[in-house]
Amino acid sequence: MTDLAAEARYLHAALFAQEVDPAIVERYVDAHRRLFAGEPPSPLVATIIERRLDAEAIEYALRRRKAGRELTRKFQILCYLAEARAAYQHEFFNRKERRGGAILALVAAAMRSAWKLVKGEALARRHGLL
Repeated sequence: MTDLAAEARYLHAALFAQEVDPAIVERYVDAHRRLFAGEPPSPLVATIIERRLDAEAIEYALRRRKAGRELTRKFQILCYLAEARAAYQHEFFNRKERRGGAILALVAAAMRSAWKLVKGEALARRHGLL
């Protein structure tokens, strides 16, 4: 049996730098039981959590191959739950006008995305996730 609370905490840490809100964990478990009802636990997600792999990088690499849909759906659930909470607004909304900072953030995000793709491809191959 998969520990959905542990899964929520692990995947949350891959997306957000802050501590997970216990309400998000609770709602993730509820949403998971409804949206994945009748589906067997994902061996992909179990492997990622068990081996402590970079879930974000692997999701990016697999998404480009149209694989790993269950991991993408789980990330989406967490993002939907987080964006409705005030403590996460800074992750989704920019409230300051900072043109120079925005350009630098965009360049940094592009470089980080390229790194995550390379890392995700390497992890997926090394751990047989493709």
